[in-house]
Amino acid sequence: MLDEIYLKRNWGSEYENVSILIAIAVNEDGYREVIGAREGMKEDKSSWTEFFKWLKGRGLDGVKLIVGDKCLGMLESVAEVFPEAEYQRCTVHFYRNIFSVVPRSKMELVAKMLKAIHAQESKTAAREKAKSVVEDLKAMKLKEAAKYIFWA
Repeated sequence: MLDEIYLKRNWGSEYENVSILIAIAVNEDGYREVIGAREGMKEDKSSWTEFFKWLKGRGLDGVKLIVGDKCLGMLESVAEVFPEAEYQRCTVHFYRNIFSVVPRSKMELVAKMLKAIHAQESKTAAREKAKSVVEDLKAMKLKEAAKYIFWA
């Protein structure tokens, strides 16, 4: 799992926001561990590439799956530094993006629709369900939410 977080840092009497790229892996026993964090980077291609190369330099290898939000810099870097790895969109980020454009009154219904996509037993079935959900969202006048599903 890859992400960028922002923390406030106190230098004397001054506060500043600090960007940190973080990588969390699942170990052989199925537990999550932080495998790296770097301060002062951005979510652009050069920062992600530098971060990934730094992780590889520390011994990271055998990466099969990378999960993260869908920032373009990360996607480009994954393909370049870990060409053998598959990329998967983080479900939490996916839901947050959609809910950011859905009125509160419709969130429960939209959540059920999204869960129905993820409950499908095959990729083909999930894609068909997603197409159906997109049409339903458009009918509900939630075109922005429908765009996020296509973008995923």
